[in-house]
Amino acid sequence: MDLNVEQPGSIRWDIHGVPHSCAFNDKYFCTENGHEESLYVSCKGNNLYERFAKLDPKIKGTFTVIETGFGTGLSFCTLWQLWERCAPESWMLHFISIELYPLSNEDMVRALNLWPSLLPFKQALSEQYKPLSAGTEHFYFNNRRVHLTVVFEDVIEALAQIHKQGIAPYGADAWFLNGFSPFSNPKMWTADVFKGMALLSSQGTTLSTFTVAGFVRRGLEAEGFSVQRIKGYGKKKTVLIGSFQNFAVDKNI
Repeated sequence: MDLNVEQPGSIRWDIHGVPHSCAFNDKYFCTENGHEESLYVSCKGNNLYERFAKLDPKIKGTFTVIETGFGTGLSFCTLWQLWERCAPESWMLHFISIELYPLSNEDMVRALNLWPSLLPFKQALSEQYKPLSAGTEHFYFNNRRVHLTVVFEDVIEALAQIHKQGIAPYGADAWFLNGFSPFSNPKMWTADVFKGMALLSSQGTTLSTFTVAGFVRRGLEAEGFSVQRIKGYGKKKTVLIGSFQNFAVDKNI
């Protein structure tokens, strides 16, 4: 398979300029304000404002976030912007994302154009980003202070690669579960996905997601995550946050 052949996801644009996946008949972010939604659900939901600010500036460390569903790159750019504002210079952000149906660079840029505040992050990303038909790509920004890894694979295969290949050697500090709705894209929300997450988590690893579907909550709890519903953003009444509490997971699987 030629790893350099682009296979962008097929999308349509609504009157608000929001992209929708033709394959999954779902939008990539809310129509109210996708940037604010990402800040609220992903960043605030994982308590990242406070966690970044509390990182010890006297040491060199890595903070790792793993995301299911890179999509338009909105969550990455939003997090990168927050990282620049809150985290000490001595730390590196490693953002690992999984994407089987990548958008083209052009469509990614068009979606991110909705938020002028993300301009420098969008430009830096678009200068390097090229979607692959399969495989793993690494991108470095801001003198390697920000490391983006995108695994262009099915979610189960991607989680296995991240674990076995040591892509996240210390596991995840936080999870962004951003795949399309479980009812539109059920393969992103299976028991095997939750097992893969558990293998890459340690005590206190946090998660956040827009979905509060019962089987998602139960699946996460079965793998050692404690979850709770909180007030949602925009038209979404509630969203889900949680943390990993299971010491018993066998990391050698």
